[in-house]
Amino acid sequence: MISVFKELDREKTIISIPTKLAKKVEEKIRNSDIKSASEYVTFLLRLILSEESEVYSDIDDKKVRERLKRLGYL
Repeated sequence: MISVFKELDREKTIISIPTKLAKKVEEKIRNSDIKSASEYVTFLLRLILSEESEVYSDIDDKKVRERLKRLGYL
C-alpha cells in the first residue's frame, strides 16, 4: 500500500467508495468525454462543495441535477 502512495501526485489522495458505486460511475462515463471515474467524481464534488458557503436546499439539489443532465452526465 505504501508504494501506491509514493506514486501519487502530492496534490491528490485516495478515497474509497463501494465497488457497486464505482461500477455505476464507470457505466455513467462510458461513451462520454470524461477520462476517468476520478475526474467525474472530482467534478461532482466540486459542484457540491462550491455551494458550501450557501445553505444547500432541495432547490440547489434540483439545479445541480438539471445542470448535470444538460451536460449529459445524468
